[in-house]
Amino acid sequence: MAVSRGAMPDPLLGRTLGGRYRLIQRLGSGGMSTVYLARHVLIDRLMAIKTLRRDLAADPVQRDRFLREARAVNRIHHENIVEITDFGESDDGLVYLVLEYVPGDSLLRVMSQEPFTIGRALDVVAQIGSALARAHQMGVVHRDLKPENVLLVQRKDRPDFVKLLDFGIAKILDAPSITSSEQIFGTPGYIAPEYIKNATLDGRADLYSLGVIFYEMVTGALPFDYQYPGDLLVKHVTEAPVPLHRRRAGLPSALEAFVLRCLEKDPSDRFRDAFQFLEQLEALRSSLGPASEPVGRAPHRTDGASEAVTREMSLPVPDLARASQPGREAPPAPTGEAPGAGIERPGLPAAWAPSPSLSPGTSVDPDARAAQDEARAIDLALARDASSRLDTTDAAAGALGVAHWRARVEAAGPAIESFEASTPVPADVADDWAAATQALEALQASLARIETHQRDVEAAASRGRRVRRTLGRAVDGAAADLSRQRGELERVAARRRALVERSALLRSRSRGREAPEDGEAEALVWELAAEEEAVRSTGEACDVLEARVFELRSQLDADSDAAAREQAVNGRLLERELRRFEALAGALGPPLDRVEAYIQTRLALLTL
Repeated sequence: MAVSRGAMPDPLLGRTLGGRYRLIQRLGSGGMSTVYLARHVLIDRLMAIKTLRRDLAADPVQRDRFLREARAVNRIHHENIVEITDFGESDDGLVYLVLEYVPGDSLLRVMSQEPFTIGRALDVVAQIGSALARAHQMGVVHRDLKPENVLLVQRKDRPDFVKLLDFGIAKILDAPSITSSEQIFGTPGYIAPEYIKNATLDGRADLYSLGVIFYEMVTGALPFDYQYPGDLLVKHVTEAPVPLHRRRAGLPSALEAFVLRCLEKDPSDRFRDAFQFLEQLEALRSSLGPASEPVGRAPHRTDGASEAVTREMSLPVPDLARASQPGREAPPAPTGEAPGAGIERPGLPAAWAPSPSLSPGTSVDPDARAAQDEARAIDLALARDASSRLDTTDAAAGALGVAHWRARVEAAGPAIESFEASTPVPADVADDWAAATQALEALQASLARIETHQRDVEAAASRGRRVRRTLGRAVDGAAADLSRQRGELERVAARRRALVERSALLRSRSRGREAPEDGEAEALVWELAAEEEAVRSTGEACDVLEARVFELRSQLDADSDAAAREQAVNGRLLERELRRFEALAGALGPPLDRVEAYIQTRLALLTL
């Protein structure tokens, strides 16, 4: 993102957070936070960094809400949800989250630029629904589902791979509230009626928002006509959505019925959960067949929905071609090497080869010696200039610039050896040289420890992802079974209610008679007993599945927490070593500067 003429540059650009995440481009900002493209300088990987506004970071409620996003996302772990890999706070109070970098585009932007087929819309909605099913089963409600928070990633095997983001106002249902008063969260165009009425909420509120997104994808408009955002909020509660066929002619009636069920005012009239939503969506897909014709391009909104109303934050794709221009970081080149391995930098002179040993009394041509010293002085100047221009946080230069220091030491070493062979260097210079070489050795040892700790962090994170992926799928399977069993319980309970009503009607008709109608009452008693047994057995089956889901969720939480603790311990060791590295680098600079100044002075005297 280029800075406009006269605009103040972003002071965070170029800064490295946690010793690892260098901010290289601002991607977007919202009311609470700003998102940056960053490079992990130890493993040369692009990340996204989300920073909380400094004034909000001073508020414990806002700070906890911001960090709650990390807890919510880590609890879920789903392939269609942007992963949060780390979080932290800088010494000066900057609170940040580290997110998986997703080179995608927001669904809102895609809808405004490209026609959507029914099949394409079904595919996107199914992936969002899958992410919500996992989130809801883990007790997390998104609360701000909208097209800006849905990224579409182009992959070879799937051109519209969904990544759901921004759980910043997510509700963790089994966690205590962090606010003392009721608040309306969400975005007016997509907010469920129960939010507006301050009613109890659950995952069906997200299904309402997803229904609005589905409606918009296939019609190009929101479900309500309105003049201003407040009017829109009221209509979510008081008015029926505009029928889809009035927005776009020719849409299948089954598709319209499905979307309108998502948009029911009463949550109990919607799908009971995301698993039933997905099951019925698949049935809809099968019934529609190859419905792949374009349904039209979604127009730019002219109905009063401004970006300020409908957009808290989008995560646009950085222009990586522009990132290679002067003053911008280019995307990292693929590498399989550990940081600092096999370092070669264009324009950096190779280290001098050791000079032949000069024993006392050896005759050297003064002109040749002067020419050699002059060449070395030039090489030393070039080496210092090149190394001073090294990006010391670029992984290609070695973690935090070991190559920078090594280049300077290796450039100075032959000169010191050469001077020692003729006239010993002063004691203070010798001490500085010894201190510099020892500090470089310590610096390189510190780099090795940094790399070890980083590998430990990566290994712990990988183990955590495997655990969450495996157990998460098990939770999904058990929860889907539970959803179907609950549906069966609803059906048998409805049959029982119908029989109870028939029994009451029969008793009413039998009043005043000496005996009920022959056979009917007895048959009804047996039917009712059978349905009572069906309700009991089905309810017990639900209880068993609920216990299984709870067991799996508890195991997932426990294993995830253990992996997170391991990753945090390794992360603290890494950060401590990074601070040690910085201290060693600071101790290396002054004596090396003095040695180089002595070399320059001595070479200058030789050329007189």
